[in-house]
Amino acid sequence: ETVVILDHFGFAAVDNQEQFQMVLDLAKYNVIVKISALFRLNDEYPYDRVQKERFDKLLEVYGAERLMFGTDFPFVMDQDFGYKGAVELVRSWTAGDETVTNAVMGGTAERLFGAWGGR
Repeated sequence: ETVVILDHFGFAAVDNQEQFQMVLDLAKYNVIVKISALFRLNDEYPYDRVQKERFDKLLEVYGAERLMFGTDFPFVMDQDFGYKGAVELVRSWTAGDETVTNAVMGGTAERLFGAWGGR
């Protein structure tokens, strides 16, 4: 079955609940959602609304094994927090649950694309 990967939270900004509901409705299909481009979702750093209104709900509906971290490189480098800051922030959202952290921060991507370097 074909896997569909939605970039950037499905482009569902925090002020667009209708778009986000469509993303949630896609959970019944073979869809993966990238947790990426936090700065494109009409929230400000540290993206509390993105975490509470988007990430937490996606985690509940899709599960960690269908979420995949990304940054929107190279555009993340134009943000004050940069690449490292994006990694640290999303990792903090999964803190306390090693299974969720491992899936979101690399496990989902590895399952889909294979191990980096052919491990």
